[in-house]
Amino acid sequence: MQLINKLPDTQGGSRTEVRGKDLTRLLIRLEKENEWNKKVTAKQNGFQILYLDPMRKISAFILFFLIFMLTACIHSSFAQQKKIRVLIVTGGHGYEHKPFYNVFDSIPSITYDTLVQPQANALIASPEVNRYDVLVFYDMADSISPAQQQAYISLLKKGASMVFLHHSLVSYQHWPEFIKIVGGQYHTAPVLVNGDTLRANYEHGVIIPVKVEQKNHPVTRGISDFEIEDEVYSDVEILPRVQPLLSTSLPKSMRYLAWINHYEHSDVICIQLGHGPSAYSNPNFRKLIRQAIEWAIDNKN
Repeated sequence: MQLINKLPDTQGGSRTEVRGKDLTRLLIRLEKENEWNKKVTAKQNGFQILYLDPMRKISAFILFFLIFMLTACIHSSFAQQKKIRVLIVTGGHGYEHKPFYNVFDSIPSITYDTLVQPQANALIASPEVNRYDVLVFYDMADSISPAQQQAYISLLKKGASMVFLHHSLVSYQHWPEFIKIVGGQYHTAPVLVNGDTLRANYEHGVIIPVKVEQKNHPVTRGISDFEIEDEVYSDVEILPRVQPLLSTSLPKSMRYLAWINHYEHSDVICIQLGHGPSAYSNPNFRKLIRQAIEWAIDNKN
């Protein structure tokens, strides 16, 4: 079979038509024979590509290199656009900023903004919230308007991705729907639950033995049982319907340390761990946060 056919050219001489996989071999052959003074029309995959002779006999390999570099740039730009957009909500409780945000700086799959309450709730109740794929709460807020409450519920009805960390469990003591969203709550006043009076308390700097309840779940996958120095909460109300991810046998702590709670059309993640630098630097905690964020958006899709 002939690789090339000579066809009439309107400018005199001839042009060369190449089909299918013969293009690469022809370009190399033309390079070797210094025949770049020809026009080459390639028909490949239903597209017609016109290769014109450069003024100075540009090499086919340079052409391939330029195409490769252009493709790499396009892929790089696409990858940047596909990063998970996270909003980190804080306010109402102090924390060490640099080591905390270093946890998120170490996650290559995300880009994030931060916003302090009450400005965060104002944004959540506005169309601007649609800029974000995942909302991460590290706040301890108690002021929320009826319109903002409805905004949370509306987002969750649409399948929004929310992750609640540590002291966010103390938020919204006077909003009954909050515990239904998160799956648990630290009550700041004694509360009667199923005949038992819960008196929530806390203690800093405790070595906590952590058991992974579901080793094959994407949030905890690759994490073995571990220890972490952190703040414990006790007598926290946890709804029986939650799906536990982490637990502890430590008597002074609440039993479950991380769980998933289904609310409306969303699976909300709650992680009680994360008080200070000793927790932020723990590799298991960091992996847990990364995988929680990534699963939150994967599960949504």
